[in-house]
Amino acid sequence: MTPHWERSPGPPLESKPLFFDAVLRPHRSWSAKAFKYMLIAVICANAAVAIFFIAQGAYPVAGFLGLDVLAIWLAFRWNYRAGQVAEYVQVAPGVVHVAAVDQRGAAKHWVLNPIWARVARDGRGVLIRAGAGQMRVGTFLSPKECEGFAAALDAALHKAKRGV
Repeated sequence: MTPHWERSPGPPLESKPLFFDAVLRPHRSWSAKAFKYMLIAVICANAAVAIFFIAQGAYPVAGFLGLDVLAIWLAFRWNYRAGQVAEYVQVAPGVVHVAAVDQRGAAKHWVLNPIWARVARDGRGVLIRAGAGQMRVGTFLSPKECEGFAAALDAALHKAKRGV
């Protein structure tokens, strides 16, 4: 399984060589096209059941079947919107830049010196600590992906501290 982090498209630390450049995004197993096909299948199945109940004289059942489709559509819409979050982690000589972008596009940035930065794992992602402050990234990664990401970030911080 490949991790959900890859090279970022346009790093804000363009003037410095990067030891680490990652973009973390939540995994979504279905594409928009697959969701469209699933929704069409659910609509067709519900239409067939609705026709049966309308033929039996149970008209209100058709309305509830329509609510069923609406609920599925809303659930997937919210899920895909939550999947638009991204976390950017970059390590360069003398600077670590972490940015978290929420589903509305608002970003929080954290810039720190790699000498003070420490990587820690807990049950809910990877913590980047510096002094009294900390930022948690990768809360949506699997435990194995968190371990790999934390190890790669720790190695990059070690390089940045040595200036190699």
